[in-house]
Order: sequence, then C-alpha cells, then structure tokens
Amino acid sequence: MITPESSLMEAWNEVLNEVGKAVLEVQHPFRYTTLATTDKLNSPQQRIVVLRDFNGKSDFLIYTDSRSGKVGEILNNHSVSLLFYHNEKRLQLRVSGSAAIITSGEQYRKLWEKHGRKSPRSYTSVLPPGTEIENPTEAYHWQNDEQTDFCLIKIEADKMEFLQLNGIHHIRAEKIIRKDKKTTRWIAP
Repeated sequence: MITPESSLMEAWNEVLNEVGKAVLEVQHPFRYTTLATTDKLNSPQQRIVVLRDFNGKSDFLIYTDSRSGKVGEILNNHSVSLLFYHNEKRLQLRVSGSAAIITSGEQYRKLWEKHGRKSPRSYTSVLPPGTEIENPTEAYHWQNDEQTDFCLIKIEADKMEFLQLNGIHHIRAEKIIRKDKKTTRWIAP
C-alpha cells in the first residue's frame, strides 16, 4: 500500500508494478479494465476489456475484433481513457492517451500466433459485434482461422493518475507524459 512515507518514485513503481502483474496473472484485478471512447455523437462509450500487454511505462495493449464499435470510435477520435481498480489494495489508476489500431506488421503477427490462435473464435465470428440477431445461437458461427478480424489497440498514455484510498488519508499523484511536458507530482485527493 502506498503511504504518506512513500516517495513519489516508490509510489509510481508500486502502481506500475501492479499493471505489469495484471498481464501475467489472470486473476489480477487490473487485468479487466474499463476502456472509454467517444462515439460519433460525442457521447462517452465504456466497456470492459482485457489488458494484454504493458511496456512497464506508458504503453498498454488490448486485443479486439476489428469490426467492433470501439475500433470505429478510435479511428474517428484517438483520445481514450482506461480505468483500473484494485479492490483489495483500494488503488485506482486512471490513464488517458491516444489509441492506435494495429492490423498488420511484426508485432501483430507475433501476437496473433501467440494468443489469437489460442482463442480464434473471439476474432473469427461470421457476424460483426453488435449485429442484430433473433436468437443468441445465430452468433455461434465462425470463419476459418485464416479469416480473422483480430486487431490490436495500442494506447500510449499522455497522463496517468493514481488514487490510493486510505480512510481520510487518501494519496493521489499524477504523471504527465506528453512530448512537450513530462511531470510527476503529488496532487490533493
């Protein structure tokens, strides 16, 4: 737990270490995170996604079906946010940044071979996500493994903020990671 005695560096190391654990530990509370995008009407859209990779600093990776609504929303507006919460540690992490859709290249190929093929039905459905159907079983038809709609969403954070809940002694800090400004500081909860 982050305490008032923790240095700013120690606090951020603890937070980012938890994010790193979420990639490796299926039951980690940070593994399932909320991704927020903005639709064409500028309304926020949120959904739970699975964190698949983290570079230890500011890049987050998620897998999805390239036909999903979130992909179109990101292509229209790259600004996104992630929200993580660890109930046991009472730790919240908010991330805002820019998302990119990756559908080809070396990283894509490696991750499809490593992960996508293990659960191809997540990315090879005949019907795009959100298609209206009469009965749930209509959605249970898949293309072959070579016809995939697997894609990556890479989120590059430009701001991260954590909140450590602790009775009346909450602790909060932010990290700004833009090209023109890099700042890490404590802020009032």
